[in-house]
Amino acid sequence: MRAFLAAAGRVAARRLGAGVFQYRISPLVPACVLVIFVMLAAAAEAYVSYIDLRAETEQELITFSRMVSHNLQRSVQESDVMLRHAGAAFEDELWLGYGGGMPPGFFRVLSASSPEIADVFLAGADGTIIQAGRQDGRKLGHDVAAESDFFRTHRDDPDAGLFISDPFVDEASGERSFVVSRRLNYSDGRFAGIAAARFSVSRLEGLIASLLAGKSFAVLVCKANGRVLTRHPYSEQVVGMDVSTSPEVFKALSRLSSGPPRDARDAGRSVVEAVSPVDHAVRLVSFAQVGGLPLLVGLSTRTDELTARWLYRLEWIAISSLLIIAIVLLLLRTIQLQIRKIQSEKLRLETITDAVRNPWLILDEDGAIVRANPAARRELRLPESDRPWRNALASGQPILDRLPVIDGAPERLQCRRYDGTEFPVESSAACLQWQGRAMIMLQLRSLEERERNQAALMRRAYHDEVTGLPNRNLLVERMSRGLEAAGRLGYSCGVLFIDLDHFKRVNDLLGHAGGDALLRKIGERLQGIARHSDTAARFGGDEFVIFLDRIDGRSEMVKCAQRVLEAFEPPVLLGDRHLMVSATVGAALYPADGQAAEQLLKNADAAMYEAKAGGRKRIGFYGRETSERLERHLDLDMSLRGALARGEIWVAYQPIVDAQSGEVMKAEALLRWTHPVLGPVRPDEFIAIAEENGSILELGSWVLDEACALSREFKARSGRPLQVSVNVSAVQFKDSDLPRIVDRALRRAAVPPGELELEMTESVLVSSVEAVNMRIAAVKELGVSLALDDFGTGYSSLSYLTRFPFDTLKIDRAFVSRLPGNPQSFELTRAIVAMARSLDLKVVAEGVENDLQARTLRGMGCECLQGYLFGRPVGGGDFLQAYCGTTS
Repeated sequence: MRAFLAAAGRVAARRLGAGVFQYRISPLVPACVLVIFVMLAAAAEAYVSYIDLRAETEQELITFSRMVSHNLQRSVQESDVMLRHAGAAFEDELWLGYGGGMPPGFFRVLSASSPEIADVFLAGADGTIIQAGRQDGRKLGHDVAAESDFFRTHRDDPDAGLFISDPFVDEASGERSFVVSRRLNYSDGRFAGIAAARFSVSRLEGLIASLLAGKSFAVLVCKANGRVLTRHPYSEQVVGMDVSTSPEVFKALSRLSSGPPRDARDAGRSVVEAVSPVDHAVRLVSFAQVGGLPLLVGLSTRTDELTARWLYRLEWIAISSLLIIAIVLLLLRTIQLQIRKIQSEKLRLETITDAVRNPWLILDEDGAIVRANPAARRELRLPESDRPWRNALASGQPILDRLPVIDGAPERLQCRRYDGTEFPVESSAACLQWQGRAMIMLQLRSLEERERNQAALMRRAYHDEVTGLPNRNLLVERMSRGLEAAGRLGYSCGVLFIDLDHFKRVNDLLGHAGGDALLRKIGERLQGIARHSDTAARFGGDEFVIFLDRIDGRSEMVKCAQRVLEAFEPPVLLGDRHLMVSATVGAALYPADGQAAEQLLKNADAAMYEAKAGGRKRIGFYGRETSERLERHLDLDMSLRGALARGEIWVAYQPIVDAQSGEVMKAEALLRWTHPVLGPVRPDEFIAIAEENGSILELGSWVLDEACALSREFKARSGRPLQVSVNVSAVQFKDSDLPRIVDRALRRAAVPPGELELEMTESVLVSSVEAVNMRIAAVKELGVSLALDDFGTGYSSLSYLTRFPFDTLKIDRAFVSRLPGNPQSFELTRAIVAMARSLDLKVVAEGVENDLQARTLRGMGCECLQGYLFGRPVGGGDFLQAYCGTTS
């Protein structure tokens, strides 16, 4: 405050010396008087506030001590009433004579009447519990100790009356407790025992806490001998403490011996200040006697808490005083400004321009910036120390290249900041008179952020977000421009359509984040091998395109495609993993393979598709044959979708015979399609299409139903079972409903599960091993057999034999067709048979076409044979007629 007054005096002196004030008495004088008056009033209010707060606290202490005393009196008196009832019932010789005891539930009713009462009991002259009741309904677990103070008092003093014991720990419940008891007598006056109610100290403390309703008061309840029965807040250490050593408590206890108070006002009419014997803190205490009982209630609060509450009020008084002082000083300042009536056009203009969010500048006739609002200073990065930035336009670091047309439409300009950096603005200019001079006011609106956002939008529209490469839109635009120029100038262009092989496995292994990281790495490699005039773009998914602009012809396109394959040879490092990635490339040449961008892309895609069908990691070139194959593929795709409903799909069955007896043991169900126009379609051709368009799921379910129906019919006609093998594709096995579909087919045909076998190739097993294992386990639980088809053609077949529960191994026809003349095929086939027998697997050899092959396989120990030597695939009716000996 002294520093404030000194500063105010210095300001007043300067203003007086400058002749600012028109009055002889400075407004600072009444301001100082007002400050002193407010401070005195605040001090008086603080003193009165403390007196009122202390009186209010004392009144609360008196009120709550009476309330606690009254409720304790009620609880003890209710227990006394119960004890009197129990004693009267005990002394009544009627129930003693009949030995009926107290009525059932009497003690529970008594103990439940007050929540503070834990249990009520009657004890005999030797301390044995005669009868008792607990609120929880359990029996007491012990007798009364003869040396306990309440038992000893009633035994030795017939006139003891109602007695309140010292606190103790109850053995049965482990609670801190005290007992209110009365003596029981026989008819001749002899000591017969006691009737007692045990109070739970913690429950009594809970009652007190509920009465205080959140007040931070401390409560002590003690006996006339100074022993504490309970304390709020509850403390194990305080219960049982002797507090009679405190002078104030001793005085209050001594008043207990003078009998009950004459009225309620005498029960607690004063508050004393005392040192607490519990926490040794100075407290305000109100003592209250509990009716005529030898109990004393002391309710207190710490004086430092009272002081803290007063300081809190004092803070508000101080804040209010400071606000009053500030408001009055502000009013004096406003009056002073009104008296002075100094209005400056400069200040008015500064207020206007500073409030505008867009940058504003005022230039003089020399081009110097004489005024700039804060937005302009920030935008132009003007140094604060150089104000008014004289001759800024003419300096070596010009701020504006030129001025817009005065009073014209806003113009787009390139503006230079004070540090030399440039940014785009939209500027408008106006003339004004300021300080008696002609000035130019410029309003600037920065376009930097808007153009940056537009550039970002353009980039998102024409570039791939994952790889940063041009996307399909930008690729088509560049191709269109390049092909138009190529058509005018007569040179060639090319398109390389690149598809990553087995990219889905990377997503399954590393997740989509790992897949995106791989795509970025591939994009960097393709960008690195592309020429400056070429465009490397991401077409979508795992497909990339390189547009080759200005090439000599097909030979140069071949070289570029070869460079693409070579770019995939080094492994790709992702984190701590080295991934081997391959790609298939389709190539199309302008103008031979297409005239427009979309046509070239379509033809290059077709060439890539054909190359992938013939084996991945290769280059495919577009030609007329490619177009014809693509058209056939599309026709078959469309026709296959309704072929089953039209009855074009049928099942052929080929017998599998016992190698020794030649008896038909099994049959393989083979899917066939007879197109109404194209005729029979090769299974490997239309099954691949069915897997692509998803119709394989419907076809597979139908084949299972047909195979199970044939097995049932064969058994009905021949009297012996026939196991039917059904091929299951990878797409079917990825369908989580396959076990349910198999079970449904078995139930419909009512055939045992052992008469159905599912054949699968390694293509089923190369995907997620955990998912395949789960579905294979579900199929095996049904009792269906599993066979591994085309064994020996994959790179990891041996590992599958130990990881999956196969029953049958089928040797691929590629090995059988070269038997017995090819030594390598002979040894491999014999090794496969021996290995299968050691693993307890059945062996079926496919493609057996002559007796020499059959004898060779029998000699090796092969169990079953399949091939044209034993029968070609035929329809279900022909199969039953040929191998059951009856007609269908």
